[in-house]
Amino acid sequence: MGMLGNPSRGLLPLQKCLLYRSCVVPIATYGFRLWFFTGTPTKAQVLLLAAMQCKAALWILGAFCTSPTSGIEALADLIPIHLHLKKLVKWSCLRTATLPSQHALISLLGAKHFKGASSHLQSLALLNNTQCARLKGPFLDTEASLLNLTECFNPLYAKATSGCRLLDSFPDCISFHPCNCSSLRDYKTYLQSLDCFCLEVSSSSSTLVVITDASVSEVVYTGG
Repeated sequence: MGMLGNPSRGLLPLQKCLLYRSCVVPIATYGFRLWFFTGTPTKAQVLLLAAMQCKAALWILGAFCTSPTSGIEALADLIPIHLHLKKLVKWSCLRTATLPSQHALISLLGAKHFKGASSHLQSLALLNNTQCARLKGPFLDTEASLLNLTECFNPLYAKATSGCRLLDSFPDCISFHPCNCSSLRDYKTYLQSLDCFCLEVSSSSSTLVVITDASVSEVVYTGG
């Protein structure tokens, strides 16, 4: 890591941040749901992870060791580790709603989330109030998050199966216009052609135009 962080011959700060977020953070947070849930002391573990991320931020920016942690994390584009853990917990809880009824986790939840499956002998639905009050674990956070969820998810939705998707049903009605520009001049030319194309198709009430930008380009265009 020291060789990769060499300021003269090493990686760029953006590349080091990507390396840390894609390789280090998933390993450091692996299995965190076993100890990070409501009602359990997590201060010691979070402090260890915060110290790890502070060293990573110093490595990314090449800053002094006496730099404030919150400041270098903001400059390195790193979310505070305790907020990152809360975000992962929320995603994990809501992801349970997308599981099919045959999944083992569904049978361990409350009766409202069985989806027609039979309950497990140790499910939350079979516990009384006293047992639920003494119980601590990630399933309680999942149960509470699912109670606040209003959307309905069907992992086996008929229209999402192969052959029934929008591209499969109407292949002749959908066209893509990707942007492959290597210079600012090509980018401006592409935008002008795109504006003409959008103006042309907008005259039809039966046409839908969707424009997305999922890349971070080094070319900066400030025109209208």
